[in-house]
Amino acid sequence: MSIQRPKIVKVPNIKPCIRLVRTREELIENMDTLDHYLENKAEPEYEFGCQRIKRGIHFIVREKNGKKHFYPSRFIGYAHNSKEQHENNERKDGKVTTPCITKILKQTPYLSPELELAYQEFCMELGFTPNPKGAYGGTRKYWKF
Repeated sequence: MSIQRPKIVKVPNIKPCIRLVRTREELIENMDTLDHYLENKAEPEYEFGCQRIKRGIHFIVREKNGKKHFYPSRFIGYAHNSKEQHENNERKDGKVTTPCITKILKQTPYLSPELELAYQEFCMELGFTPNPKGAYGGTRKYWKF
């Protein structure tokens, strides 16, 4: 009687899909993470945070210490996000995070000349000139938190 050994099957290195945010609290956690990167001004997190804001299309706007802060949907839309998780998330897509955030906030992102001006000022305070449009030529839109 011979013993049959199981076949060893190699599984490709598939990265898990990152879960979308489900609650306002998870949005706040991600906003606080991005704030931490920007407030500490330590590299490479500071540059990472600035690039997320520079390339963003849809932003949550939150008042903090009397100033408007801007949080891109593609970063804050994934649960417990971080620089490392975001960089390793091959499936990140604003077309997925935007409807998710819209559902949580019970509002759709909208055009706002006033918020666009505040966004531009926020970028300048961070030390960079904002692009005329978001990534892929998208027009920036905003949710108020």
